[in-house]
Amino acid sequence: MKNPIAFPLLLTPLLLAGCAWLAPEYKRPVMSLPATWGNTPTVVRDTSAWWQSYNDPALDQLITQALTGSDDIALAKNRLGQAQAQYNYAFANQLPMLSVTGTDAYGKFANGQVNAMGQTFHFPGKTSNFGFVGGMLNYELDLWGKNASLSNAAKAGVHAALYAQAAARLSVAAGVAQLYFSLRALEDNVALLEQSVQTQDALLALVQRQYDVGAVDAITLQQVTEQRDAVHATLPDIQDQRDRAQSALAVLVGQSPREIVQTALPHGPDIQDLNIPAPTSPLLPSSLLERRPDIAMHEQMLIASDYNIGYARAAYFPSISLASLAGVNNIDIDNLYRASSRSWTLGAAMAAPVLDFGRTESGVKLAKTGRDEQIVLYKQSIRTAFKEVRDALLAQNTALAREQGTQGRQNAAQQRLNLTDLRLRQGYASQIDVLAARASLQQAQILCVNARLQRLNASVDLYKATGGGFQTSPMPGERGKPHKKTAP
Repeated sequence: MKNPIAFPLLLTPLLLAGCAWLAPEYKRPVMSLPATWGNTPTVVRDTSAWWQSYNDPALDQLITQALTGSDDIALAKNRLGQAQAQYNYAFANQLPMLSVTGTDAYGKFANGQVNAMGQTFHFPGKTSNFGFVGGMLNYELDLWGKNASLSNAAKAGVHAALYAQAAARLSVAAGVAQLYFSLRALEDNVALLEQSVQTQDALLALVQRQYDVGAVDAITLQQVTEQRDAVHATLPDIQDQRDRAQSALAVLVGQSPREIVQTALPHGPDIQDLNIPAPTSPLLPSSLLERRPDIAMHEQMLIASDYNIGYARAAYFPSISLASLAGVNNIDIDNLYRASSRSWTLGAAMAAPVLDFGRTESGVKLAKTGRDEQIVLYKQSIRTAFKEVRDALLAQNTALAREQGTQGRQNAAQQRLNLTDLRLRQGYASQIDVLAARASLQQAQILCVNARLQRLNASVDLYKATGGGFQTSPMPGERGKPHKKTAP
């Protein structure tokens, strides 16, 4: 071999392949988790399209539309694209870079002139072109795992962006479901209030006639009037809430401005006819760490922070770069294909920090404090998740008891109306008694609708708190045990 240094330099990447990395080994923070959920209701069944368990085609249509048209999901998808591009850049930075270089000079050269590369050219002294075309290969030896740490941090960032997108999908789906249920409840309340307005108007008209003939006193008339006015005042507010809920739902599912103004949203069955998923076997509390996309996202950010420490520590050590140049040159650039000579060079450069006034130390400290912050955020996400599951379990139990209570009140009011109507036909009650019983029934029906809404919202909260249909599993062969999504 003509160049004795070339062979050792070519073997250097292989000799350094076993060098230790400076990034700390990732260990998942340990937290004390409960063994069971206690004496709370069981968790709803696990399904990727959990909203289909309500058996409402209109809800399925809206959530499907939202998952493709929501701005929140579009932003999460864009952030995923940014993270992927950042990883591709960091990964490519570990590989050699090949570039093409060329020069063209015009002038007069003397015999035996030596060029910048130490090559001697013998040609008659005349004015002519001198050209060179070649390729250059640059490669930085990753002795301390600096570029590898940066690449792995970016890969963890991609995983975090994937989980963030899953969390956005879960949040949007839950938001659409709860807003849709609220809209259905408001529509039922408007219909019941409109009936109640008619009942109160008829009741006031009868009491007014009785007051005119002296059958009732002024206090009774005033009480009935106040009841009528209260119902009339409530109706516009509920109608306004219904219209606002419809607009908010149209925005959440990603409708265009024209559709928001002109297009009506689909309607499914009555809110009282909507199915509420039956509980099944409970999940173990420890499995929540694998089922919540936000927890998985924070863990990936914690993994990335470990690699950031390795990248910062590498600045303490020298960096070595290899460069190779090979090409052809000719005294006449027009006849470059008939090269008068060929040349190549292979060199190495090293740069080591001597005095940086604490710059590297500050970078390492910044990376460590960043990891400490991610540990806090990771633990906080776990605490928040367990709080939300516990609250959702308790809320579901409370909502069920409330709905059963209001249903009993509605049944009693219906029985009262039936008995009052029977007494009216037998001459033992008046039309005023019937209207009063009907008004009481309508109020009980409104309470039932609201209780049903709370129970539906509690079931959605439980789906959301337990991660919906999201499930993670370890990715084999990856340091730090990052996770991947296995269900949408």
